[in-house]
Amino acid sequence: MRVQIHLRAEKLTNLARGKYLGRRSSPYCTIISKSDNTNSNENAVLGRTEVIHANKDPHFTKSIIIEYDEEVAWTHLKITIRDCRALRSIIGSGKRRKSCRDDGEEEQQRIARKPFFGLGGINNNTDDHNDNSNYCSDSDPIMGEVDVEVGELLKSENGKEQQFELSTGGTLFVFITESIQGTDRGVLDCQIRGLDVKNIESGLLGLGAVDPYFVISKKENDTKKGTTCYYDVYRSEHIHDIINPFWRPFQIDLERLCNNDVHKQLKITLWDQQNRGGDRWLGEKDTTVAEMMRHVAKRGNADRESALRVEARSEKGDKIDLRALLVILKADVISANRKMKMVNEDSVVICSGRFDTVGVMIENDESSR
Repeated sequence: MRVQIHLRAEKLTNLARGKYLGRRSSPYCTIISKSDNTNSNENAVLGRTEVIHANKDPHFTKSIIIEYDEEVAWTHLKITIRDCRALRSIIGSGKRRKSCRDDGEEEQQRIARKPFFGLGGINNNTDDHNDNSNYCSDSDPIMGEVDVEVGELLKSENGKEQQFELSTGGTLFVFITESIQGTDRGVLDCQIRGLDVKNIESGLLGLGAVDPYFVISKKENDTKKGTTCYYDVYRSEHIHDIINPFWRPFQIDLERLCNNDVHKQLKITLWDQQNRGGDRWLGEKDTTVAEMMRHVAKRGNADRESALRVEARSEKGDKIDLRALLVILKADVISANRKMKMVNEDSVVICSGRFDTVGVMIENDESSR
């Protein structure tokens, strides 16, 4: 059985150099499989999350997928949180990208292709998830370590998510669930742009604008606790001073995104990145991969009719404020042998055949289910 491990942490101890000047640690997690043989030093690295810059409460978007044998009596993992020093140094020496207020598509695409490592904006969910993992080192200071046993967490009466208090300060939350829950396999090839993002940051003389980015998270039900949680699976880059952003295209495999079920509940949350303090929540939209595929723009990149509505409800729930429109420029599920597209709400057409490297069909044989 394949299982998926989601990690997040709260109130980590700040180990950053210059912390008295307001700098914060940039945490990441490494998962190691510990050998049962006490005389063996063979510990295999199973995976590493992305680095989240300057954040003591990280929600890691990259889940770690491992093979779990239920017949094996003991599957022991060590999870280590480290502070990435190299990434901090690179960011600290770099120049901040200039703001741009040009809403033209060409200019925004140019900006979007340039990675910027900000509080909310690291594009870490490409196929290989290696956007910033090369900056990690075994010499990075340890922010905390825990030992877990996969079987114990899966069978725990306290629910699938367990929390571990770190001796160095802070809490690590570990959620383990079955990785494959559907039959829809492939990679989502997607691009999203924003329209009319509500400007809550007018700035000096009214010339400022928000620095928007979005997060896609998936819904997980913990039946033992009777609770529902959302786990982040993709975080876009943020773009400075813009209300009509073009975010970079991205690809993410369906297993990590929606456990191979295009109808699994997702949520897209829109944020305004802040250099100091926490990022500001703008609004959210509940959706699915299937809905995103149905709402691909048909009338160009400003197709408001097909766009998804990002909304915010009042505290009493009696008022709904439209915060932005999300135009789905593309949403294709592509695998080695097929490409899926939504025809209507009840059917999925599977185009079997061969595709070139960008997903253009060479041979076609359509069937529906």
